[in-house]
Amino acid sequence: MKKIFLFFAMSLLLAFWGLTVQAEENKKLVVGYDPDFPPVHFNQDGEPSGFAVDIMNEIAGRIGADVIYSPIPQKEAISELQDKKIDILLSAYFNEKHAQMMEFSDSILSTSIGLLVHVENKEIEGLAQLTSAVTALQRDTLEYEFLRNIRRIKYHVASNQVTAMELLFNGRADAFVGNVLTAQYILEETNQQDQYKIVGSYLLPIDYTMAVQKENYLLLGLVNKSIRDIKSDGTYSMLYEKWFESENELTDRLWIVIQIIGSLLFVAIILFLIGMRWNRQLQREVTKKTTVLNHMNNKLQEKIEQTKNNDEFQKQILNSSPRGIATVNQEGVVTSFNTKALEISGEQTEVVGLHYEQILLLQKLLENRFSQVFQTKDVFLGEETVWEKDEQRTYYLRYYVYPLYDFEKRLNGLIVTFEDITEERKLRLQIFEQEKNQALSRVVAGIAHEIRNPLTSIKTFAELIPRKYMNERFQKEISTYVPQEIERVNQLIEGLIDYAKPKQLTKERIDVSSILKECSILFDRTALNKGITLQCDTEENLWIKADSNQLKQVIINLIINGLDAMSLKEETKDFVLNLNAYTKNKSIIIQISDKGTGMTEAEQLKALEPFYTTKEKGTGLGLAIAHQYVHENRGKLVIESKKGKGTTITLTFSKEEGG
Repeated sequence: MKKIFLFFAMSLLLAFWGLTVQAEENKKLVVGYDPDFPPVHFNQDGEPSGFAVDIMNEIAGRIGADVIYSPIPQKEAISELQDKKIDILLSAYFNEKHAQMMEFSDSILSTSIGLLVHVENKEIEGLAQLTSAVTALQRDTLEYEFLRNIRRIKYHVASNQVTAMELLFNGRADAFVGNVLTAQYILEETNQQDQYKIVGSYLLPIDYTMAVQKENYLLLGLVNKSIRDIKSDGTYSMLYEKWFESENELTDRLWIVIQIIGSLLFVAIILFLIGMRWNRQLQREVTKKTTVLNHMNNKLQEKIEQTKNNDEFQKQILNSSPRGIATVNQEGVVTSFNTKALEISGEQTEVVGLHYEQILLLQKLLENRFSQVFQTKDVFLGEETVWEKDEQRTYYLRYYVYPLYDFEKRLNGLIVTFEDITEERKLRLQIFEQEKNQALSRVVAGIAHEIRNPLTSIKTFAELIPRKYMNERFQKEISTYVPQEIERVNQLIEGLIDYAKPKQLTKERIDVSSILKECSILFDRTALNKGITLQCDTEENLWIKADSNQLKQVIINLIINGLDAMSLKEETKDFVLNLNAYTKNKSIIIQISDKGTGMTEAEQLKALEPFYTTKEKGTGLGLAIAHQYVHENRGKLVIESKKGKGTTITLTFSKEEGG
């Protein structure tokens, strides 16, 4: 019932948004595209053209919007999409990094990555021969990421596919790896079809989609609905035939050959019955066609051998991977298990063909996840667990579980990858303690002043006891203020001890408002000494599930950074460091805002990298550790900053139910 309600609610919302778009005469969509990616999208006579451009124009017409095209390389377009300078990015492909920054539509084009060489090049017949050649390809693409994992390949990278092919044409590269459709189009445009050949048409399958801004589900829904309508009413097929050669052309040619051969055989029988006079001519025709068939058969055998070589090459890549990789089909049967997976799992025999529950490590990693992947297509990324291989060895593992699709995008299994992070975890704990000790040294000076104030009050009351113990007003004051001052000292000491004592990662239900208040108390005096007011404004009962010690470390690191940033300014009078926490939808939001020196866009991009710092004596680990801890507790850290104006860091966590 809940799913039906959500379906109708989403439908009504999309319909309302669609009506709103139609009602706005000047509604515009800014669409970014790579101007050097023919025939998908490119500039022709100064205007955007190509298959994806035609698809976008169809979508714009159906949702009643005007399109403004912005020619821009894909890497820059991703940044502009994040900054909301463009609304849609044409021909984006899915990967984990992009999935954190944008939303993907349904597929608009399925093709493959191929290998192109000169016709006289007899040495390169597939990926295996690229280790001794110079390969031209486009930077920041799927094929670029794939070939980077293969050792000893020399690259000659370009900013786009056209420039990469020109490197091959000019003799500066031995081979080109890129989009098959683009390669065929450029060869035809430059009339070089007879000079170059594609020796590997299906190195990698790739699906192109349209990308929209993160969480812009309304626009994504309209785009997806339009794509499905275009495919269902025949418009997609018409546009596809306009720009690309028919996929069935090879089948049509084979069918023509078969028809010709059948006709010739029929004619041969008739001619045989007519007389022997036609026998020699018939034999010549049969011999000619037999030669053609033998040639085709030899080509087919070569393709089969090439496919086997590629499969073997891929197996070698999997077995040389530093990660354990396993695949499981829909019945739960293990279909592959590489060498590193055998080493980490401790299995002594071949496990391919066994049910995953018979392998202890897979049983642990896929517990309560196997059915969920197939039912809801969920992915589990960056999960961590402890695996005791035997009594002598314990692994700390980071693992990923995600669906496995075939070339037709049908779900037919899942992939499990895992890696040993034992040494990384030890180093992280060491860095954690170092950061904590540095933070403690900053806090102690301020706390010393905080403790001295209540102790002075208590001492004053104690000295007055002999003279005023019978005074009723004095009795009332001492019974009121002394316990308050003692409680104040107790809170400071408990907060410091709780933060200082070492803990293992333990997620529990904690109140964010309490954590912020404790951290605020630790830095009140330090801030005042710098002429800065530390203001904590938080709602009550903000419950999340996280490690309290790690969350305190994050808040303390961010407070220290804020105080340092404002201290660098010549005048800090009336400066305020704001700590805010509140509920938004189903999330808990924590914000730390300062009016310090701020950061440039370039500094923001590097701010979360380990050992990057703008401080003279900084370690460059504070923000990196904070980001890591937020990620480990299933949170999100976002930096907003302007040079000379200040910085706001926002932490977002899922609200714990019942909080």
